[in-house]
Amino acid sequence: MAGLLNALFAIAVVTVGLTVTSLDRRVALVLGATGSTVGSFLAWVVAPAAWSGAMPWVASVLGTAALVAGWSAVRLYDGVFAPPPEPADDTGTVATTRR
Repeated sequence: MAGLLNALFAIAVVTVGLTVTSLDRRVALVLGATGSTVGSFLAWVVAPAAWSGAMPWVASVLGTAALVAGWSAVRLYDGVFAPPPEPADDTGTVATTRR
């Protein structure tokens, strides 16, 4: 039970730390909570015996850092959020028909 409380406290501290120091607090809250939770969970799945002491803290920080790095890489790529290019405009062509 103490390991779980330590992990939850680590998640809360990392999330609050990222949120307080960020300019966009809503995004920081989501990234901090998600990254630290996923990092802690994956560390627990990989090494449940080592789940004591500083392991939840390291996992929370590394998970958050990885998610922030991924978010930054996606935001830097222009093509992700740009609308698709419009098709070529062929309205300059005039067609006549006979009746």
